[in-house]
Amino acid sequence: MLSNHSEETRGVADKKDSVRPQDEPDEPVADETRARPGRRSVEERERAVLDLMAGKATVDQIARRMAVHPSTVEKWREEALEAIGAAMRRGSSKSPREAELEKKFNSLEKAFTDLAIRHELVQRALESRPSRPGKSKP
Repeated sequence: MLSNHSEETRGVADKKDSVRPQDEPDEPVADETRARPGRRSVEERERAVLDLMAGKATVDQIARRMAVHPSTVEKWREEALEAIGAAMRRGSSKSPREAELEKKFNSLEKAFTDLAIRHELVQRALESRPSRPGKSKP
């Protein structure tokens, strides 16, 4: 009798496992397919970031689907945006820091040129004076 009861219980459990609610996605859960949860392939991360940027899913939805923390998804997005920016700068071949330093250099060069011209004008004015300043006769 005891064995029949356990068989009946097992049969009910098997039926429960085979019935799937309509809400659940047909995709396999990430932990079922991986030995190390949290490790995602480049293709999986690309798809996740593209879905996020296209507005197809939120950070929380992607994090839940990929079984990672939402901050991980945000980090993937930041890395993707940096890579896009780097790709767009390839034509100029200058990083933002290099562009900033070049602007500063040009500004300093212009200031130096301006001061050199002023110095030259003052030198000419002093040479054309009849007497040197501070050496006037009493």
